[in-house]
Amino acid sequence: MGPTLAPPTAPASGLPKLGLQFQFNASRRPSVLVLSCPASTAKATTGTKQKVTRCDVRACAAAGGDSAPDSTRGLGPRVVVLGEYDERTGSDAASSSPSSSSSSSAVPLSSYQAAGQSGRDQEGRSLAGKKKPLKINLDLALYRARQTRIQSNRAASVKDRARLAREAEQSLRDCIEADPEDGRAYVILGKMLMQKRRYDEAEALYDSGCATTRGVNPFLWTAWANLAVKRGNLALARKLFDAAIVASSKHAAAYHGWGLLEKGQGNYTKARDIWIRGIDATRPDGSPYLFQSLAVLAAELNRPDEARRWFREGTLGATGKESHAIWHAWACMEVKQGSDENIVRQLFQNGLKSSPKSRYTFLSWALWEKDLGNVNQARALFKKGTALNRSDAALPQAWALMEERAGNLEEARRLFRKASRADPKHLYVWQAWGCMEQRANNVEEARELFQQGVWAAPPRAKATSLVFQAWALLEQNEGNVELARELYKCAVKADPKSEPSWLAWAQMEEALGLYNRAAELRTFNMQEKQIVQAPANFTTLKSMDDQGLLSKALETLGKWFERYDGAGADHEYTR
Repeated sequence: MGPTLAPPTAPASGLPKLGLQFQFNASRRPSVLVLSCPASTAKATTGTKQKVTRCDVRACAAAGGDSAPDSTRGLGPRVVVLGEYDERTGSDAASSSPSSSSSSSAVPLSSYQAAGQSGRDQEGRSLAGKKKPLKINLDLALYRARQTRIQSNRAASVKDRARLAREAEQSLRDCIEADPEDGRAYVILGKMLMQKRRYDEAEALYDSGCATTRGVNPFLWTAWANLAVKRGNLALARKLFDAAIVASSKHAAAYHGWGLLEKGQGNYTKARDIWIRGIDATRPDGSPYLFQSLAVLAAELNRPDEARRWFREGTLGATGKESHAIWHAWACMEVKQGSDENIVRQLFQNGLKSSPKSRYTFLSWALWEKDLGNVNQARALFKKGTALNRSDAALPQAWALMEERAGNLEEARRLFRKASRADPKHLYVWQAWGCMEQRANNVEEARELFQQGVWAAPPRAKATSLVFQAWALLEQNEGNVELARELYKCAVKADPKSEPSWLAWAQMEEALGLYNRAAELRTFNMQEKQIVQAPANFTTLKSMDDQGLLSKALETLGKWFERYDGAGADHEYTR
């Protein structure tokens, strides 16, 4: 129950002054306004939909010090119902209540403004003002908009994709207009605008949404922060992540995104502290993604024991057991560590139990079985994963490469063709398919596939560098040096941090006798390459961090005493 407000002035309708006590229900159910009388003949009865108080008007008048009006004299106990206010329809349930009959009068309130204040629910939506749609209707509208957006992303035709995208955008704008204080439509529409690289519009939309919701929606702050990270404005992103945590200290996505930002900048200590703070804030279970991030950080820094500890703690809770992401990351770490095969299989199986259609788990498990030489097991996993994820292109692509190594070129072509139809924008399909045709001496077919990959690439996609590089290698082998050089330029322009493209280009120039040019290319590669090292004695465990500055002070004092003891011993010896 919310705060209790002081009673407003008695209405001028002839009723006596009553002790009005307004109580706000902060739950998502329609809130109830309760009238309590200092001289009630019966206690207020509480139901699931309304609260009723029987009031003796003469006793009320005596208690309030006023005389009852003539219109109320001679009447028995009256039922005074302050109606159930629905924040979605803006109407009172008491207006149609059976209690408001000829023998009993009702005193309805149209909104929370009758109490002198406009209420807000847990999600920051206003309970006063204009009429709003029912939550179920808004949910359905948002669901249809999301489905239209998904259809737009999967449409093969450019015209259909553009048409469905316009429909989804208009539907989301209609949802915002219907309920401007519901943050879900802002988040979905902002992601659409980011996908279309309309960053200024997305930022203006998030700004408007945060202002409309009065800054209480952490999802909007986090979405805005992710946009700032994408645009390279890291200072703004840190402030927005902080604002999301202020809006809701248990919003795990804000901790996760902020930690990834700091990790990408090489601030491992700060990333660890943010993730640990998020785990403490989301207790008792904690967010499995925060545990996974800490475990992956420990694994990347070659601390497998710490990683296992975080993985194990993350899977103890109910949400962690149902998170396929943490099981998948744990299994991949054990694969890199060369752990026992039964342990790895059990971890993959746990991931599929939590998410039977996890394409990431199917892909990693099948690739691991293939590397072990278990081709039949890998083929079975590829087949099942592809059947469950028909819109995924990575599974049939990896399956095709395995079939190529087995000598089944026609089966590999069929799988590549299936993958390209499932997701034409998955550039790895075109690159791998073209390389296979090149190995099969089908040069013209390989060129056509590389060209298809470049055409299918989204604007400024870094993965395009892989297609350009493979195409450049083909032209280099065919003796077209000038064309290969231009393709290498396109590859490093698409992704300046693509080390394979820089090194392949340098090797070509070196083979042509241009040693100075090759050295320049390797220098450019080192300039773009970012090497990050963890601090000395770094650990991801919280227990080590709790010592904080005290451990450093004690270490300094210990070194000082060692020097003092050594100096004293030398003095005694010399005497």
